Amino acid sequence: MKLHIGPYSVDPTNTKVLKNGKPVKWGEKASQLFMLLLRNSPTTTSKEAIFDYVWKDRVVTENSLYKIISKLRQELAADGIEVESVFGEGYRLTNLTEISESTEQVSQNKGGYAMHLIGGSILLLITSVLMWWLMHLRQQDHLLAKMVELDRTLAVTKQAFISQINRRNELGELLQQRLPWRAEDSWEKRFYGYYDQMNEQERFLCQQTRAYSEGPLLEHNQAALDLLKANPDMVEALPLAPDLMTHLTIWLNKYHRVFADAEKMCLLYVGVEDGASYPQGFDQQLKDWIIEHQ
Repeated sequence: MKLHIGPYSVDPTNTKVLKNGKPVKWGEKASQLFMLLLRNSPTTTSKEAIFDYVWKDRVVTENSLYKIISKLRQELAADGIEVESVFGEGYRLTNLTEISESTEQVSQNKGGYAMHLIGGSILLLITSVLMWWLMHLRQQDHLLAKMVELDRTLAVTKQAFISQINRRNELGELLQQRLPWRAEDSWEKRFYGYYDQMNEQERFLCQQTRAYSEGPLLEHNQAALDLLKANPDMVEALPLAPDLMTHLTIWLNKYHRVFADAEKMCLLYVGVEDGASYPQGFDQQLKDWIIEHQ
């Protein structure tokens, strides 16, 4: 049985994903993941189910999944399809269908032909107002759901960042005990410059610190940016959202163009020196909006 959504056509029997009739160039893993999520949506698919289906008997880390999720999000964003991360549950596709509404023209029986014209006009007006109000409520509910999703995404990012700081400080203390330490140097510069002089324990801590950037920070920074790009109403409602988008864009660009291929980099920071630090007050601004509209 073939599945169709937007420009995509999926045939699970031969594991092919077509876009406008042509095979996509995502790679086998991303195609398999898309088919699994599409088949299960709107139900959330757990990470365990994804590992079993996409990687089968192979043992891989969650970083492999994060990279495939990030790639799939980039491919689907242009078509308005989102890969939503459901905290503690897994992943699912959203915005799968474009809902349209129309009013039905009710055919009247012979005894109804005498309906007065003004009565029909009033009924039409009431129907139009009700439909507008229902559509308004649906849009508000949709916007609230997206705001809550963004809040959860940023919460995971914050926790990952805090955990990374703990590893960073532990590595810094070890290096400071035996190597010259310039307080004016950034953490990135210190670790990069000392990488070749690190012992086994220090390199292990470096890789642990790096893993946070490769995993949850990459996944959730991309997810947050995709959410804001796909929902202009969120950007209009949150005055600091454009600053956050700039910060995330520069972070992701730096990740893909520099960090991903630089093994010596233990950390990836985008701050004041880059002219795009994380906007202070955004998290509180987002929480206040959610409380006001719940």
